[in-house]
Amino acid sequence: MENGQNEMVLRSLNALRLSRRRLVGTAAATAVALPATGWISGQSATATPRRTARAQGDAATLVGLDNLPGQNWLYYDPARLYEINPASGFQVVYECLYHIPDGYEIGTIEPLLAEDMPAVSEDGLTATIKIKSGVTFHNSGNEMTADDWIWSWNRLKNLLGNPSFLVTDFIESFSAVDPTTIEIKLLSSNAALAAILTSLPFAVTDRVAAQEHGGVAEEGADESDTLTDWLNEGNSIGTGPYRLAQWDVANEIILENNAEYWGDAAAFDRIIFRNVADSSTRLQLLETGEADFAFSVDPDQFQQVLDNPGLQLIEGPSLAYEYLALNVTEEVGGPLASKDARQAIAHAIDYSGIIDGLVAGRAVRPATVVPLGLLGAEEVQELAYQTDITRANELWAASGNGPTELTLTYGAGQSAPGGLSRDILAAKLQQDIQNIEGVTVTLTPMDSNQRLQDYRDGKLQFTMSDWSPDYADVHTYADPFGRTDGAAARRVGYSDPEVDALLLEGIAEQDVAARTEDYVELQQILLDAAAFLIEFQPNYVVPASAAIQGLAPHGVYIVQLRYATKEAGA
Repeated sequence: MENGQNEMVLRSLNALRLSRRRLVGTAAATAVALPATGWISGQSATATPRRTARAQGDAATLVGLDNLPGQNWLYYDPARLYEINPASGFQVVYECLYHIPDGYEIGTIEPLLAEDMPAVSEDGLTATIKIKSGVTFHNSGNEMTADDWIWSWNRLKNLLGNPSFLVTDFIESFSAVDPTTIEIKLLSSNAALAAILTSLPFAVTDRVAAQEHGGVAEEGADESDTLTDWLNEGNSIGTGPYRLAQWDVANEIILENNAEYWGDAAAFDRIIFRNVADSSTRLQLLETGEADFAFSVDPDQFQQVLDNPGLQLIEGPSLAYEYLALNVTEEVGGPLASKDARQAIAHAIDYSGIIDGLVAGRAVRPATVVPLGLLGAEEVQELAYQTDITRANELWAASGNGPTELTLTYGAGQSAPGGLSRDILAAKLQQDIQNIEGVTVTLTPMDSNQRLQDYRDGKLQFTMSDWSPDYADVHTYADPFGRTDGAAARRVGYSDPEVDALLLEGIAEQDVAARTEDYVELQQILLDAAAFLIEFQPNYVVPASAAIQGLAPHGVYIVQLRYATKEAGA
């Protein structure tokens, strides 16, 4: 069922989407007009797996490869989930009221554990949702009721973790009207409500089992809740077709078939995510049949995949991108506190060299933090910064900084969206930016988890990072990067009252044309501020066994595994 609020929001993406399960024909194929994802695995030393999983010859097992620690597989707790690649496995263990089944139709939202789309009051401030009956939780067999949803959302709110804003920014209160009915009171009319409710932190958990194992939903949960520790021992309390059986990010994460699943039976007895950090090793394991798919390989290995009749490249659209964050405060940013200096860097970057060269043309570049395919992105595309070294030097001179050393940090051994090594990308950026007279860039690779924490704490002057959506709507990008104290804005000290006001207007506006105007104006302001510079928005390319069917890139879930199957003995 099409969500009316999103029908136009992602119009470009749906209009330009790739054909389902497109098999890439050449390694240097021209990029489609709208990207695909790839916030993928790293390039550091390969961890030794605890076991060797049967893959292609075993139709009952699906094995995927990722740099698990390097890509921030931190925990299997819906109230804490804020990372990227884990969403692929997470969404088949924990379920929301609504989901987006098809990564090629990212604007189509359908009921999952809800019976229908939200019934919204005339004033737009109250939503009523009926939930399915007869759904049971993993392990306990407890039946899901509206009280489980209310408890789960209260825990999400009161843990005060990164995703808690999904409740506090939009929802005044929620309550169980009866065992199968939820009522949500909104802070304001919300054009993105159904999209927001697809976000995985809104998944339901078994409140009885959760409380038995340290779960707390009341105020103060951030200090007293210990449920995450128990979940990370290999336990799950969701409703999905798979349940967590092992959590060992140094080796393997294992999901097992939930035989009591309320919906269509899971296709596999188990799904295994193996920790393999090195791209060449991932490709080797695909070639030998020890794995079925990988979150990525290096772009320069695509042709090797294409040349192997037993493998395929599956390409599809993403809403991810790689960006540079420039701290605008004097205390942390130093010379980058000058807007002229930030704009100088924006003009120094060789975007074509990155997109056409390093990622083999499988990417585009949005002008701002709103990726192409979302509301208002196309309208500002012509305003994107262009490579212009003369202009870069003029702006740097205008900043008054003079000779300067900048420290560019990034996650060591990580890949950017699309599989490009951040080590390679960092070297390219260093070369580009040092074309500004007097500027020296020192590259500082960091432990990926420590870099992420330091970035979230606002400690980094100049860093490389990536972003993917919490839900499929323009607001999930505009708000964290634009709002004062937004998730990304606070990391660089950015604040603008005009942007804050436009965000409030944009989320409440139900008319698509008027809403577009709000987000276009907002993007123009962000573009001028140059606190965030988008390098590229990639197509997501998944190398996989030719025996795999139904597996597809997904702009929110990264890889859609819910409908994947495998031919026996292939």
